Amino acid sequence: MISLAQVYSVASADTLRCGSYLIQEGDDASSVLAKCGEPTQKSTITEPVYAASVNGGEYATGEVAETQVWRYDRGSTQFPVIVKISGDVVRSIRFVR
Repeated sequence: MISLAQVYSVASADTLRCGSYLIQEGDDASSVLAKCGEPTQKSTITEPVYAASVNGGEYATGEVAETQVWRYDRGSTQFPVIVKISGDVVRSIRFVR
């Protein structure tokens, strides 16, 4: 099981390389599976939904969204990676320190 601390205590990334393929935010989940295979771990977290306020800030809408969290362990010489997927779209890619 992936803890929330693992999800949020990570380094930012733009892309993930799986063999000769690149995965980036905005890709669909099925292409991640096709290019990277099944993740080492899968879990689902529930997160609050935020909206932009008129003064430029954000506020919680009172709604929640389920986000899939996929962890890929890539061997002893590479950092593991956490891929967050919401609505079948990659929302973030982060390497675990």
